[in-house]
Amino acid sequence: MRILQISDLAPPHIGGIEKVVWRYSKLLKERGQDVTILTSKLRETPSRENFDGVDFIRVPRYILSFPNIYSRNFDIIHTHSYFSFFSLGLEKKFTEKIIIKHVHSVYGEELEEFTGWSFSRIFSKIERYLLTTDCSGFIVPSNFTKMRLIELGIKNEVFVLPHAPEYHDFPPKDLAREKIGIPKNSKVVGFIGRMSKGKGPQDIASIWSEIKKAIPEAILIFVGPEPDVKTSGIRGNSDIVKDILRKSKSLESVIFAGKVEEEMMPYYISSFDLYVSPSINEGFGMSILNSMYAGIPVVAYRNTAIPELVDDAGILVNTGDLEGLKNAIISILSDNVMRKELSVRARERASNYTWENTINSLMDIYSHYL
Repeated sequence: MRILQISDLAPPHIGGIEKVVWRYSKLLKERGQDVTILTSKLRETPSRENFDGVDFIRVPRYILSFPNIYSRNFDIIHTHSYFSFFSLGLEKKFTEKIIIKHVHSVYGEELEEFTGWSFSRIFSKIERYLLTTDCSGFIVPSNFTKMRLIELGIKNEVFVLPHAPEYHDFPPKDLAREKIGIPKNSKVVGFIGRMSKGKGPQDIASIWSEIKKAIPEAILIFVGPEPDVKTSGIRGNSDIVKDILRKSKSLESVIFAGKVEEEMMPYYISSFDLYVSPSINEGFGMSILNSMYAGIPVVAYRNTAIPELVDDAGILVNTGDLEGLKNAIISILSDNVMRKELSVRARERASNYTWENTINSLMDIYSHYL
C-alpha cells in the first residue's frame, strides 16, 4: 500500500498533530507499508529526504493547498491538513481516489478565543465549508469530535481512532525533581501545552496566589513554548500570564520551562502531583493522557473531548469556573488519600489506550476503502 500523509507541519517541528502523523508513519512502515509525508518546508530543512524509512516531501505552505501535484501515485491520501481539503475534494468528485480527512478538532465558535484573533470568526465559516468538501471518509480522535461533524451535517463515514500515550517509562518522582531542580517535598502543579489563550494558562495564573496561600509549598510548572504565529496562526500569551503572576506577587513560585527536549518530558510529568488543563477545546487531549499514564491526577474544564478521556480519573469543573478550578486543585493537593485513588484510576484508564490498537484500527480503515 502506498500512503500519502499530508500534514501542515512535521518533524523537526514537534506538536501534537505532528507527533501523531510521525507515529502513524513509523508504525505503518514497520508493517511493510510505503509511507510518504507531504508537509511544509521549514527553514534549514531539505525539500526531500528519507528518515527512518519514511519519505518526506517538504514544500512551501501554499503548495499544501494543491497536493494533487504529488498525490497521483498513491493508493490512499490521508490528510491532516485543512489547506488540502478543497483541492482534494475536487479531485474526489471526478476520480475514485481514496481520500481520508483526519480532523483532530473542530473549533467552530471557539476558534476566536482559542487562537486569540478577533477576525477568526471568518475562519470558523471557512472551517465548516472545508469540512463539507467531498472525501471518502473521516477519522477523528474522539466521540465528541465525531458528534461535532455530524452536527455540521457530515454524511460520510466517521471513524473514531483514539491516540495512545507517547511516553511509557517514567522515573521516580524524587529523581525527576532532582533532575529538573525542584525541592522533593514540593506540591507540584503541572501544565503542558502552548502558552496561548485557548489552552488556559492565564486561568491558572489568576488563581495561583490563592492556591499558594492554602498550599505554601506549591510550585507551578508551565511546560510548553510560546507559539510561533507564523507557523501555527496562534497568538501566544506568556507575557500576559507573567504579568498576572507579577501583580499577585506569586511569580517566584512559578517555573516557565518553555519547550523542553523530548527525553526530558517524562521527568517533568513524573515531577507533577497534579496536572491541570483549563483548555477550552480539546479534540482528544494528548497531554492529559500522557499525564494519566504516569498516574498523575487531572483537574480540567468539562468541555469538548476532555470528559470522555478523563472520566473518573480527576476532577472536572465548568469552563471558566475559576473558583471551582482553585478548589479542585487545593482539594487534591491537600488530600493524599484522594490523590492516590485518582492516581490509580488515571493509570488504569490510560492503559486502555495503546498504539497497537490504534494502528490495527487504522489498517482496518484503509482496508475498508481498498
